[in-house]
Amino acid sequence: MTHDGFRTALHARRTAISVLVVVGLLASACTSSTSSASSSSPVEATTPPTGTAYGAMVDINTGAITPLPASIATSGALYAVSPDHSTGLTVAYNACCTGADPVLMANLNGTQVHQISAPGWDGYGAQWSPDGYSLVYQQRHASTDELGNLFVYDTIGGQLTQLTNFDQTKSWGLWFTFPSFSPDGHSILFQLPRGDPNKPVWDLWSVPVAGGKQTLVRRNAGWGGYSPDGKWLAYLSPVDPQSFAGGELWITSIHGGTPRALVRDGGLGWLRWSPDGTRIAYSDGGSPIYVVDAATGSTRKVADGGNPEWFDDHTLILGNLSSS
Repeated sequence: MTHDGFRTALHARRTAISVLVVVGLLASACTSSTSSASSSSPVEATTPPTGTAYGAMVDINTGAITPLPASIATSGALYAVSPDHSTGLTVAYNACCTGADPVLMANLNGTQVHQISAPGWDGYGAQWSPDGYSLVYQQRHASTDELGNLFVYDTIGGQLTQLTNFDQTKSWGLWFTFPSFSPDGHSILFQLPRGDPNKPVWDLWSVPVAGGKQTLVRRNAGWGGYSPDGKWLAYLSPVDPQSFAGGELWITSIHGGTPRALVRDGGLGWLRWSPDGTRIAYSDGGSPIYVVDAATGSTRKVADGGNPEWFDDHTLILGNLSSS
């Protein structure tokens, strides 16, 4: 996946649906089987007109597709839905392709859209804290390939706190740090380059939400994420210095031990654990979306689209579902 291709895929995320649509999706769960990624085929589903690309919710059990509401379905956006479904759903997302791409928030039904990132700056990869009260994202100047720093936004008080002070003197080209909260909400996991900016090596790091010293988590690894129960770390290794894609998907206990390879396809990106911690969704080559069983390694293709996020244990949000 090229840098331009990754940026396109990075932009390609939309989400949010009306309350009626959410109810319909949640009611559609059924049991599904898995098969090898090399022999599986996409889930049968309703498709948009030929040549279109759009954001949607996809039930990976039934293949049902529900397009997202127009008010927040900006072209090529990255989305994350708040975790507490009992208190009303909120979506954080990136508008796309207006020069600076801010982080926006809205109700999941597409109402009350408002900006939370600083005016004139990019804001990427917004992810919710486990309690649904905070957001972490990366903020940078849109006109550069500098890393940008990590910020946490308090949705209750509206306070924005800078967590990192990355070196802004180097232009890495591949700049996205893929931040996410730890399951206890106390720290942020992210990837960071080192070495030659033309051939960087990526490592996983952690920083306290309150700010402070960064801690190395794993060398030669990227696109990391902790399982919801905090027992496992999934990551890609190695990360290609040109394509920004991972060679293999690994899982390891946070208490140590020998890592286990789940997927060895290459060209991998955007790992996300299912809420119940049993499966991991990922992109392959920036478009096909697969789901792998974390215990068995059984893998199946579920859709063709942008980077995956989970809405619930059987529904994915794909920002750029495509048809041809």
